[in-house]
Amino acid sequence: MDGTTTSHVTVERLGRREYGEVHALQQRLQQERIDGGADRLLLVEHDPVLTLGRAHPEPKLRVAAPMLQAAGIPVAQTERGGDITYHGPGQLVAYCIIGLRDRGLSATDLVAGLEDCAIAVAKEFGVCAARDSRNRGAWVDGRKLASIGINVRRGVSMHGIALNVDPDMEHFALIQPCGLDGVEMTSLRLESGAAPGLPEVEDAFVRAFATVFDCKVEATEPLAPPVK
Repeated sequence: MDGTTTSHVTVERLGRREYGEVHALQQRLQQERIDGGADRLLLVEHDPVLTLGRAHPEPKLRVAAPMLQAAGIPVAQTERGGDITYHGPGQLVAYCIIGLRDRGLSATDLVAGLEDCAIAVAKEFGVCAARDSRNRGAWVDGRKLASIGINVRRGVSMHGIALNVDPDMEHFALIQPCGLDGVEMTSLRLESGAAPGLPEVEDAFVRAFATVFDCKVEATEPLAPPVK
């Protein structure tokens, strides 16, 4: 991607985690990066949760709020862009703690690069995804495969992209995904007829990220033991 320079990004594979724990971790790592710390790519699978974008604090639901409570799915406010989205098991979420200013990147460059990563990963598993000029993310024939929302503070990003591998698609029916009317969500399983393992998808995403952002990736041990 134009504007990037070759440099290192540390990849943290966090396993399955509760959303609030990882949100707090992102906030801490973003501040550490502002203070001169490392660029990081966090790969995680969340327990079921709905998250809200900073400009859309009222959840756009397709069901009554008590149904969410009955399903045990919490709602979390965030500082990212975009609207309501769902995270849960079977979905790869990649959070980017990246010094954009140091790399000569804009927020738009990061979003476009993450779209490229999702499209490349989908292709690796036999799915032809593409951009939609009207809405950010990765799409397959009008169905949304990946959603993106970021935050940038003092030139450093956090949040990132959620790629549907094999999540419970019924959970998306609880909301208006990304606040869009009539949007249909999809997954690698639905589009290809088979669900690759999440570790395989993580590997593919890391390869795509290194290529798209012209960086060297370095794996490290998880920052804390994964949630069982």
